[in-house]
Amino acid sequence: MTCGRAKRPFLAVLCLCCLTASACGTPEGDLQVEATVTTPSNTESTPSNEESSGPSTTLGAIADLTTTTTDDTVTTTGSSNTNGSSTTTTSDNTLPTSTSNNPTTTTTTTMVPVEVAVSPWPQDPRTADDREWTVRIETSWSHDPAAFTQGLETQDGIIYESTGLYGESRLRALDGGDELRSVAIDSDLFGEGLTLVGDEIIQLSWREGRALRWDRETFEPLGEFRYDGEGWGICWDQVGSRLLMSDGTATLTHRERNGFEVVATTTVVHNDEPVMRINELECVDGLVVANIWMTNEIIVLDPDSGDVLVSIDAASLAAEAGISADETHAVLNGVAYQGDGKWILGGKNWPLQFLVTLAVD
Repeated sequence: MTCGRAKRPFLAVLCLCCLTASACGTPEGDLQVEATVTTPSNTESTPSNEESSGPSTTLGAIADLTTTTTDDTVTTTGSSNTNGSSTTTTSDNTLPTSTSNNPTTTTTTTMVPVEVAVSPWPQDPRTADDREWTVRIETSWSHDPAAFTQGLETQDGIIYESTGLYGESRLRALDGGDELRSVAIDSDLFGEGLTLVGDEIIQLSWREGRALRWDRETFEPLGEFRYDGEGWGICWDQVGSRLLMSDGTATLTHRERNGFEVVATTTVVHNDEPVMRINELECVDGLVVANIWMTNEIIVLDPDSGDVLVSIDAASLAAEAGISADETHAVLNGVAYQGDGKWILGGKNWPLQFLVTLAVD
């Protein structure tokens, strides 16, 4: 062994720095827990079978010993001898240490586990098998049954909701069932889906070709985008840095963030057939989760190929919310990913919203 400060190995006597434990280096990478027992000053150290670098001791003056063990190190430490000097014994793979007449504090090192994010999916949709996907309810809360839900988003524990119908359309911020703030949009606009892009909310209108822009914190208007055709659902694809928008057909429109220009379109298909009435959208993990208008079905699709990867049966939520089959307008609509594998789902004029996980049966 070589002392941390000495330039040469031990010969007959340790360098001065090694007479003090703090002067010698400890090998990097060792996780060491130290415990030192202080004994009375009239005791002496136990001799080692190896050479001693300090004053010799006698068999008649044996003190209690403390052994500290690390991955590579075993250190035996004794108390001070009667003349007040310290004795340090060393051997192969042994760090030199010395003792003090003052008590020392035991030090422990705790390893903190790293948190691992929970996947949104019970299986990777890109490689999913043929088993049926369903929803499992974690909890639910009250929801205004007068709210004709068109789109949901969530961030920092707040739910953002767009509602529809002429003269009744609003933008709302919710904490569970409690409304934190709300703003009405023009009575000649029919509110549709919405999405969050940083600190901005983009809210579509149905047939008016206007996408309203709002400050997320204050709901102050920031302007608007214009577009041709109908607006149904919209989401911000962070992976692809693009807005994805539905118009009630099988077409998914890719739009540029700053000017809302069309950059591409994709036809959504399942078993080689176009999927019509794509409605509210949620972008997650580079994929799109979409409601299908007039059903309680949700699909997961690839926005580049247009392929439907998974179909999710969420009819149990309508039954739990007390929605009867003849309430054809009150279908599932609104999907937001909360994180940690949990999703917020709701419906048009539903008295409840739900926190669910996706499951494979």
